[in-house]
Amino acid sequence: PPTAPTSQPRRALPLLVMPTSDEDAPPEAPAVERVTTAQDDLDRMPASGPRFPVRAFAPPGSEHHRPWAYLKIASGCDRVCTFCAIPSFRGRFRSRPLDEIVAEATWLAGNGAREVVLVSENTTSWGKDLEGGRDLQPRLLEALSEIDELERIRLMYLQPAELQRPLVEAMCGLEKVTSYFDLSLQHASHDVLTRMARSGSPERFLQIVEDIRALDPGAVFRSNFILGFPGETEDDVRALEEFLEAARLDWVGTFTFSIEDGTPSATMPDQVDPDLALERMNRVSELQERIADERTREFLGRDLEVTVEEVAEGICAGRSYREAPETDGEVRLVSADGEPVDLPLGRTVTARVVEADGVDLIATPEHA
Repeated sequence: PPTAPTSQPRRALPLLVMPTSDEDAPPEAPAVERVTTAQDDLDRMPASGPRFPVRAFAPPGSEHHRPWAYLKIASGCDRVCTFCAIPSFRGRFRSRPLDEIVAEATWLAGNGAREVVLVSENTTSWGKDLEGGRDLQPRLLEALSEIDELERIRLMYLQPAELQRPLVEAMCGLEKVTSYFDLSLQHASHDVLTRMARSGSPERFLQIVEDIRALDPGAVFRSNFILGFPGETEDDVRALEEFLEAARLDWVGTFTFSIEDGTPSATMPDQVDPDLALERMNRVSELQERIADERTREFLGRDLEVTVEEVAEGICAGRSYREAPETDGEVRLVSADGEPVDLPLGRTVTARVVEADGVDLIATPEHA
């Protein structure tokens, strides 16, 4: 993605200094029975076929085609967050091999996917159970970048405590990889995070954001936050609000705490009244809406590479590196006189942002 009003080559990257401490190591996971080989067989194609999950991906020209695809790189989770039941039914974390991921990405690209979105329960854990460990993460992104038909590679669900410097530098430095950081923060108050069995604090999270922006000033950020977690106080909410003011994240989802049967948080003392949790969520959401609007307007005058994803009567819209599919806003493409342009689905064009409409952008392609 460009980091200035016009597209420029990426500069050399300095070392990224991530805050580290013993708190960053996730608690040892409880014994959870591994998913069986039989389940693997259900999740995959037959042994005689490619070793990636069965899926239907509509090719270009078909009614349901879209120029992007999710690509699952792992399953399960070894973390023990007190509000989450995922480890109990998906088992321990298991990485898919690098060559298998590249094979599926190549197949997707050959069927019209111009962007792959790497997903798992915890993407920053990928590789830890493979020979080579997490050092494989930049290699994976490099291998995916070599697929000619792919134009964009996006990572989702990054755990801040497991985010390592080589991965961040690869995300900021590789041209096809988006500087889009979907950080799983959940809260900013150290006390609340401790009860969630997560590490972190406003200062440490803000340092991560600032270090990434030092590598790429054009980086964008998404995160989610839970309001009303057991024991949450007004001081905790203020800590979150102050963090959001300082961090200026681009995209934020807010949720009220809900009980998951069988998780430690379900029986914690000091449960927050649901009405109070909702009031806190609305307050934080209103604050973030203002911040998101201000961040959106910072893109005015910038050139973005936009891939067309919606072509209908009176509209031509797509996404740039700034917007993840199905969760964020869009870029509407118009001519110099404000009329929708006529571009085919899947085409990627350079467009200059001329207006902001809430969190959406309006841009004019350079040859419109």
